[in-house]
Amino acid sequence: MLNFLSRMAARLPENVRAVLRRVPLLHRLRTRSVGRPRLEGPAPGELRAVVHLPDWCRWDIMRQRPQALADAFAKAGHDVYFVDPLEPRTRRADGVTIVPSMAETPRRGVLLMVHFPLLRELFELYEDPVVFYDIFDDLTIFDPDEVDLPDSRRVRAHHPLLVESADVVAASSQVLLDRHRVERSDLILAENGVDLDRFRSSSVRPPQLPEGPIAGYHGAVADWFDFDLLIEVARSMPDWNFVLVGPVLPEAVAGAAEFAALGNGTLVGEQTADAVAAFVQAFDVGLVPFRITEMTEGVSPLKLFEYLAAGVPVVATPLPAAIDSPSTVVAADAAGFAAAIGAADSSDARWRELAEAEAEGAAWAKRLQPILDRLDELGLIRA
Repeated sequence: MLNFLSRMAARLPENVRAVLRRVPLLHRLRTRSVGRPRLEGPAPGELRAVVHLPDWCRWDIMRQRPQALADAFAKAGHDVYFVDPLEPRTRRADGVTIVPSMAETPRRGVLLMVHFPLLRELFELYEDPVVFYDIFDDLTIFDPDEVDLPDSRRVRAHHPLLVESADVVAASSQVLLDRHRVERSDLILAENGVDLDRFRSSSVRPPQLPEGPIAGYHGAVADWFDFDLLIEVARSMPDWNFVLVGPVLPEAVAGAAEFAALGNGTLVGEQTADAVAAFVQAFDVGLVPFRITEMTEGVSPLKLFEYLAAGVPVVATPLPAAIDSPSTVVAADAAGFAAAIGAADSSDARWRELAEAEAEGAAWAKRLQPILDRLDELGLIRA
């Protein structure tokens, strides 16, 4: 999940963080911070070029929904530009052009893909852009980072304006769709998905992993992570190894330290997108140990589908998305969680049938289709 969100902006250069922090001054910062689009763009009648505007996302690190949607648009035939200000130079990957500046994106014939509402003031740099606003997390995820900000610089101030003005608005889960439908009646559901090729391709077992059975997690380790639950489970299962793959955010450092002090707890740290799949394939059980809050209730965890695509049984806390998954075992307490881990069997024929079907249904090409259909319906898919 993103989503460390605005906290991940701390990894960006100061000039880009200034864009995120100081929206009222954007007109003075934009040309020297992120550049003015200068490429020509597609010819009339061609598919629109998709531009992911710069936020906290890096192309190769913690690949989540924005990168996956960009990749899916590229596979659907669109030219895609992913602005990553930490890139030293323009390059191509997975059919996407990763650029360090908006100056290297088309100025016309574009579809702007936006997840962070404060970036809406960048829209005017483009000629008649089509705007796709993607709501992938509950807005409460931004609250801890906005305590000292004036209302004009809060996500909640810009979100309703973007919901109203965007050409297409999608939600990543049924819970988020229900929460935001009152704001816009034509909101569409485009759930999270999985890169089947990436997680099904055979990989070499990473050397950082301990020997023996592994119950693993990949993703950000943040305040939504239930360390109380996981530590109790790990202590009750000394013959199992518990492995966390991903960055530990400041609010989770204390819990992570207590976890790492266990004899069977391992922190691997952040990995590249390509390396993550190898870790997941080595898990015997995939974990989604999230606290149940207003924010996490709206989450559709990508990792759940990625575990399933890799043929790894999943045990999760009772998130709505996990409850709705026919291949996932849900447990609300440590005893139930431990029992589910111990009983997981990836060789069970019925489970494999369910898991494969669920993963196939979550392929990103299928998840993108409602967005493409709406753009086509509105006559906006082409320049």
